[in-house]
Parts: sequence; C-alpha cells; structure tokens
Amino acid sequence: MRGELQSCTAMFADNRLMGLEVAFRSRELRSTCESPTRAKRELGDAAAAALRRYLAYLEAVETVAELTEMGLEFEHCGSKVGLIRFGLSNEQHLFCEVNHHHVPMSGEAIDWAKVTRLKVVHIGGDL
Repeated sequence: MRGELQSCTAMFADNRLMGLEVAFRSRELRSTCESPTRAKRELGDAAAAALRRYLAYLEAVETVAELTEMGLEFEHCGSKVGLIRFGLSNEQHLFCEVNHHHVPMSGEAIDWAKVTRLKVVHIGGDL
C-alpha cells in the first residue's frame, strides 16, 4: 500500500528494543535510507554518507535526548511541534517528526527523554 508506514527496529536476542523506533512516511523514503546506492544517486556522496551516520546514531540511542547527550545537534522546526531536522549538507536535511500518538510533553516543551519513536518525513531541501 502506497504511503503505508514502514517501521524498522533493532532487536536484542531477548526481544528488547534497541534504539529509537524509526518509521518512514513512504516506501520511497525507506528505500533511500536503506540503500546506500540510491542515497548517493539522489543526494550525492557527502549527504548520503551523513544520512547513513544519522541513521546509525538513531539506532544507537533509545531516546532523542540521548542524541544531544552525544553532542549531536538538530534543529527544531517551528512550523510543527515535534518536527526536527538534521543537516546532511548545506542544502539537504533529514526531517523527522515525533511519532507518538500523544507527543510527550514537560510543561510547554517536548520531553525528548521520553521520545522513543520518530518518523522520517522528508529528505532533501526545506519543506
């Protein structure tokens, strides 16, 4: 089904989740993320390498807060609550949104320590 959410997670042998749960807005986005060849063709070598690094970071942490603890930076997009972007190159970005039914909040701010699910919504220039 076109547009059907695709999800991938790494699992420990005892079936505990490891890493953020990452979903994709479309099969095309999933294919770009999973295929280094496709990513290079669509984004260029440098941005494709950056995409692979960010996806590896997402697999290595359990919450978005851990990304900042690792020293990784991302920008909050003011256009939508829970939309963030990671810079892949000067003009290309990886856009992700919080993928919880109810965005975990702490007062007026998102509680990034409770965000365990992201959805890739766009790769490329600005939305």
